[in-house]
Amino acid sequence: MPGKSTIKHKVCRALGINVIGSPSAALTLSRRPNRPGQHGASRQSKISPFGLQLRETQKLKAFYGISSKQLRRYYDKAARGRIQTNVALVQTLETRLDNMAYRMGFSGTLRAARQMVVHCHITVNGKKVNKPGYQIKPSDIVQLRDKSQNIDRYKDWFNFFEQKLAYVQRDTKKFSGTLVQIPDREEIPIDVEDHLVVEYMAR
Repeated sequence: MPGKSTIKHKVCRALGINVIGSPSAALTLSRRPNRPGQHGASRQSKISPFGLQLRETQKLKAFYGISSKQLRRYYDKAARGRIQTNVALVQTLETRLDNMAYRMGFSGTLRAARQMVVHCHITVNGKKVNKPGYQIKPSDIVQLRDKSQNIDRYKDWFNFFEQKLAYVQRDTKKFSGTLVQIPDREEIPIDVEDHLVVEYMAR
């Protein structure tokens, strides 16, 4: 049975992009850029409008590690708001706690950040939060729990996995990060045509 990393690498190859942010996945893509499967290299590159919508939707789900059911809930909420739906959708996904922990450098992958949240290694404004989908608001302080600051692995991760983003501020002495502001869509580092996602969800 293939391991989780192998499966995720196949997803990256199928979508043609490193959606999990892993160096090993990037290496796999550089060595095997074709889609997985016996005929991956010979498949036609032309894709239908529906196929494009579906591919971008799959990419968005993969970038944030969410299910179709979760995406539907986020889309419905974004569609009811005053902000342009595709922008509101991506901004909401970007500010999930698990993703913010990843962006702030608490780990090198979203999956590892999610596990840290679930196992209560992360606090928000001094309180333990174990829900990956918890929404982080501007000025919220995301911090490595006091007890977890004694774990060398987590301290090393925070010092190593910094992502330089304008909407994130880090305090290396306190092992914490703050969401400075809701990021503009152009600031969010995901390669997704999110207007196609909205078209797909609106069918």
